[in-house]
Parts: sequence; C-alpha cells; structure tokens
Amino acid sequence: MSAKRADTAIVVVAVAAAVIGAAALIGVLGQAWMGYTPSHLLTYLPMILLPIAFALLAAVVIRSALRRRQPGVNES
Repeated sequence: MSAKRADTAIVVVAVAAAVIGAAALIGVLGQAWMGYTPSHLLTYLPMILLPIAFALLAAVVIRSALRRRQPGVNES
C-alpha cells in the first residue's frame, strides 16, 4: 500500500470516528436536555472516539510533514 493510500485510509477512519463520536455526543446532550438518563454506550463513545480521531489526524499531519522533509520525494 502506498503512503497516500495509507494516509487516505487513516483519514477515512478518523473522520468516521469523529462523526460517530460527535453524533453520540449530540445524542447524550439531547437525552439530557429531555430529562432522560443517557445510556452508557452513548456516554462512552464520544470519550473514546473523539480523542482517537484527533490522534489519527495528528498522525497523518506528522507523516505528511516527515514525508515532505525527505529529499527527492516530491521532485518530479
């Protein structure tokens, strides 16, 4: 797998994790606003998925910066 394909896969996973985490957070806030007790799953999903998504996106940025520093990689 090439570096660009790997980065694309990492970004897709990170965005999916961020969207699911954000939707779960909105669900928790909506249930709390309506006076219900949020489920444990909806409570834990944002706490787990949003930091994972942030770390994955940071890893892609670091990989891209390191790739740009390598001599001869972007010369065509």
